[in-house]
Formats: sequence, C-alpha cells, structure tokens
Amino acid sequence: MRNELPLVVSLTTIPPRFGQLPQVVAALQAQDRAPDQIILCLPQVYRRFAGPITPPDLPGLRILRPPTDPGPAGKLTLAAQALRGQGCRLPFCDDDWLYGPGWTQGFLDAARKHPEAVICGASFAAQRLGLPNAPDTARIAQGFAGVMLQPDWLDDAALNPPQEAWPVDDIWLSAQFARLGRAVIQAPGLRAQASPLPDPEPLQDAVFAGEGRGQLNQQLAHKLATQYHIWGL
Repeated sequence: MRNELPLVVSLTTIPPRFGQLPQVVAALQAQDRAPDQIILCLPQVYRRFAGPITPPDLPGLRILRPPTDPGPAGKLTLAAQALRGQGCRLPFCDDDWLYGPGWTQGFLDAARKHPEAVICGASFAAQRLGLPNAPDTARIAQGFAGVMLQPDWLDDAALNPPQEAWPVDDIWLSAQFARLGRAVIQAPGLRAQASPLPDPEPLQDAVFAGEGRGQLNQQLAHKLATQYHIWGL
C-alpha cells in the first residue's frame, strides 16, 4: 500500500564515486516502493577535489547544484530546504552503498509505528561518544544505512551546519534531532538491506586538521550536548 505522503530519496556524491553512482541510483529506482523522486546534491566545486567537474549522466534525477560544497550533510540539507512545505517523507543515504529492494518500504513500515520519529537503518548509543549520562534511548543515526524524516521537522539552524561539523555529519544531524525533540528509532531489518561498494575515498579514514573522525565525533558531540542540553548534559 502506498504511503499517503510522497517519498523522495536524497543523496550527494563526490567525483571518485561518479563511476559507481549509476548502480546506486538504479537500486533506488528499483525499490519495491519506488521513490516518487530522487534528488542528487552535486556541488559546483568540491572542498576535497580540485579541478573542473563533469557531472555524471543520470536521467530522471533532480539535480541540485550548490555553489559550494556542503559536505556529507548535503545529502539531507539541500533536499530538505528544497522540499520544505511540500509534505513528504525524505529518506537520505550514501553514494557508496547499494540498497536492497525492501529498503524504502522498511522505512515506511517503521514510520507507521513511530510517525513522529526519525527512522534509521543503523545507529549507536550516544554514550559511546564519552557521554555516560546520556539516556539509553539517545541514539546517533548513521547515514550509511539510510535515515528518514519529514523536511518540515527541521529548522534553519539544523540545515546550516558550521564548518566544524563538515566531516562529522552524523553527529551534527543527530544532535539537531535531539534538540528538536525527535526520537531516533532504528528499524529492524533495514541494516541488512544496505551493502557496501568499494570506496575510493573513504571519509571515515580522512584526517582533518590533524585529527581523525573519532576524535572529531567526540569533540562535536560534547560541544553540542552542552550547548543544547541534550544527551545527559
């Protein structure tokens, strides 16, 4: 049964992954519950990749071309801004994973049980970020397996992450969900729908200003927990 709200899937990409992007898009288009629209955030310039960009040929997608690189969070922020006020469900995902045919339907099934929650395919406890007083229900949604919400739940602050959040989008976005009072619910079975592709440029292993993502995750989590009075602080 089709959901009453339109379903729009969003993702972003980087030049080293252009070659495998058609596989990812084809898997999204072949979902048992096909998206009503797929949005691709394709920056005009990239922070980590210099030189001119030749966009991949992907017919049928809505392409958003921001003048600067919003980073990994662009898989949500640009689409959410474009879809505000339109009333839809927005799953967003990564460009280096393939998603099985039941992926979108799994989100919709979970949303029927938890209509006011952010639904994700994978998550971990906020306590793992050095926040021992965070409640057991405080979760960090992991974008690789997909996350679904409604764009109108997000305010301007959530959609404009600072530079320090650029490489650690899962932390920034999950903090915004907590600040806005949205529970993060991991849907059973969705993680199994996500299969990794070879990653030519893993952000997970990148170093920013001499620090790895693990350190940056903890630093931003503590700062936002203190600022927003979330996750036990």
